[in-house]
Amino acid sequence: MDMTHRDARLLVPERWLRRSGVPAQRCRLGRAWLIALLMSMSPERLATADLADELAAIRGANYTPSYASTSVGAWVHYDADVVERELAYAQRLRLNSVRVFLSAVAYEHDPKAFEKNVADLVARCHAHQMRPLFVLFDSCFGLEPSLERANSETWVNNPGFSRLAKEGRPALEDYVRAVVQPHRGDARVLGWDIMNEPMADFEHVTSAERDVIWEFVRHFCRFVKEIDPQHPITVGHAVAEYIPRTSDLVDFVSLHSYSPRESWFRADIDLARRLGAERGKPMVITECGSPGFGQPYPLVIRVAGEERVGFYMWELMIGKIMFRDSQGVIYPDGTTRDPETVAALLGFFPNTGGVPLRAVPDHQTLEEQVEQRQRWPELLRQAEAAPRTAAGIAPLVVTLATVARAAARPSGDAAECFELGLSIPHLFRLGKEADAIAAYERLLQLARTWMVAE
Repeated sequence: MDMTHRDARLLVPERWLRRSGVPAQRCRLGRAWLIALLMSMSPERLATADLADELAAIRGANYTPSYASTSVGAWVHYDADVVERELAYAQRLRLNSVRVFLSAVAYEHDPKAFEKNVADLVARCHAHQMRPLFVLFDSCFGLEPSLERANSETWVNNPGFSRLAKEGRPALEDYVRAVVQPHRGDARVLGWDIMNEPMADFEHVTSAERDVIWEFVRHFCRFVKEIDPQHPITVGHAVAEYIPRTSDLVDFVSLHSYSPRESWFRADIDLARRLGAERGKPMVITECGSPGFGQPYPLVIRVAGEERVGFYMWELMIGKIMFRDSQGVIYPDGTTRDPETVAALLGFFPNTGGVPLRAVPDHQTLEEQVEQRQRWPELLRQAEAAPRTAAGIAPLVVTLATVARAAARPSGDAAECFELGLSIPHLFRLGKEADAIAAYERLLQLARTWMVAE
């Protein structure tokens, strides 16, 4: 835990040392010999040696400490004792990586404390035989972040849409530099996830607003790689269809999939893998698992193993974040909500109380609607005849968007169907009825284009 940064640079995975042809016993000859070995190996080799194999071996979980409801609170109220205890739970689960959300607001509040706490988490992960994948920014449907919202019941973004324009970049570059530079070449860190779900901001859905987000993401992909060319970078996309937007800049592509049917989950994996392969990039599932919405953890663990792909469950702890009624493996006291997820032989036992799991939706009808193309014309007729009101549209949006997305795959229209399916109900909730109806008409236009029975 008291290892210096200089020493940390020597923590190159033993697998790389073995590939260098050096006998294992020589790895004990001390710092001088290790430095000589590292100097003889190119940075490119250190950064990319068998990257696909390393990534395929990931068994991880997204991690927000149980005391926090937001990424701001996780770092402003950083509690090393809680982090230590919960990383020990992860080790008992035989996890080897955690995906951790950072916070520009927390950094700007107290840069020295933030940098110290990040370093502390890295050291604790290493002590528990894990490497963190740090998420630098986050666009996922949260509120604008602030210190006042550190304990918000609702997730917050990082840094928030209001700061994504070019004029806001210098301050955010300072934040990124402060995070990345101290760990440049530090083998205890797995890599950098530049932004979580860039297109999951459903309050900023115009083309101009989304262009701002994409420009921001691509800028920081380049910026991080300039600072730290050794660590791999990725972008955690909400759906596989977005992967081509950044696959030219990342070292591996990321899939998020909460598909409730095994066949759909495998289809997501296949699509993400193929999109990555087009650029010669390996793939990792950086978010999966949602028992409350019908995707149980045992399913994703089994399928990921069969597909030989690394994965991160959402998420390790059942704590204070807004997703606790649908996701999470371990309670703060070390008990579990679902003994099927955490085998008893690993030393975890069920908690019969706590936060109840929400009822799982019935996806059978939706699956039949997707698979039975002869039913699509009737669905289109119902959608076209629906009154243009929230009450008239709401019952049809999910089904129409899901079927249209399935029909449009793998074209870019599939991603737009996904966006519209989520945006329309949200626009109604915001009172933006005209925008919601316009978005519905666009969804209908796409549906007419693709939902033509053969």
